[in-house]
Amino acid sequence: MTLLISLDDPEWIEVLRSEAGKAGRSKQAIADELQISRTAVSLICAGKYSASLDKVSTKIAGRVMQLYAGRVWCPHRHQSISGHDCLTARTAPMSTSDPAALKHWLACRACPQNSTKSEMEFRDDRV
Repeated sequence: MTLLISLDDPEWIEVLRSEAGKAGRSKQAIADELQISRTAVSLICAGKYSASLDKVSTKIAGRVMQLYAGRVWCPHRHQSISGHDCLTARTAPMSTSDPAALKHWLACRACPQNSTKSEMEFRDDRV
């Protein structure tokens, strides 16, 4: 008995496909905006990119969501969130009673998209 599992593509890939499918948009222009090759854009859109999806996601998912969806890709949640939700999460105080909230807080502290990381480290050093 063969069990087939269908996994939907991550939201950022759907957003990229949508952008690439717009009239007047070239894959080369999108590649230039994302600072990747046109071939990579084509392969990702076609679902044929051979590199690890985690590796590609880490590199471009945030930019795709920011540029084309007006949202932020949260690597901890593995989904897009609003800029407000990102700001709330990354500036929240450390949770001492909820392990999931603590894990998210730690992920935000290490997130490459966290523009307030150096400011928060400075604040922590003074305490």
